[in-house]
Amino acid sequence: MRSAGVQAPGETGERSAADPAGLRVFVVHPHEMVRCGLETMMSDLALVENVRVFGDVETARRRLGLAHPDVLICRGAATDDIRDLALTCQEQGTKLLSLLEGPEEQQLALASEVPADGFLLAADLTVESLGESLTRLTSGEMPLPASLSRWLLGQLREGAPHRTERSYSLTPRESETLNLLSKGLSNKQIARSLHISQHGAKRHVANVIAKLNCPNRTLAVALALREGLIEDSGDDVT
Repeated sequence: MRSAGVQAPGETGERSAADPAGLRVFVVHPHEMVRCGLETMMSDLALVENVRVFGDVETARRRLGLAHPDVLICRGAATDDIRDLALTCQEQGTKLLSLLEGPEEQQLALASEVPADGFLLAADLTVESLGESLTRLTSGEMPLPASLSRWLLGQLREGAPHRTERSYSLTPRESETLNLLSKGLSNKQIARSLHISQHGAKRHVANVIAKLNCPNRTLAVALALREGLIEDSGDDVT
């Protein structure tokens, strides 16, 4: 694995024929111990091909367009620079995994403001949990600690105990997609269930999220539960 901020000769945003499946990961965190720990953990994961670590957000954001990593792991802080980094990741198709410092309400509130593709608690961080989160993330699923999903649902339910009369104008296909999202299905699994292409499933998911005016699929499901668009099965949102 290469050291932080150093681009190897000839490195581009394209995969080489030699490593068609290896994940390229950026780690952005202000604490050296966390950066080194994550880098060491990923050295034991066969699915990770390359890791680059950065201590500041701006440097990482500039490098994103050059290296095109598959996943970026950063601190779960809802600061302006983290939001800008998240938007850059969205623009170029890099998955963002947000590392939460703890399950405290303040931390969870901050996490809900970050448009991340998945979340992981630092206290739960192991080689196994990190590998599972990366696998789920790159499969189109959203890794989410149970404490965060419960908190999100609780916040939405407490904020609006009575269902509104607002119409969200979902098509029948989008309603089906929403129900499948509530079961924690990935885009690939949704495509299989609806007998459509994965691109079509991705489009339906994007439309649902946009019509519900939510930043991600987890909050879309939580809102749908609150509004009675889907039934609460009692399971955590994943």
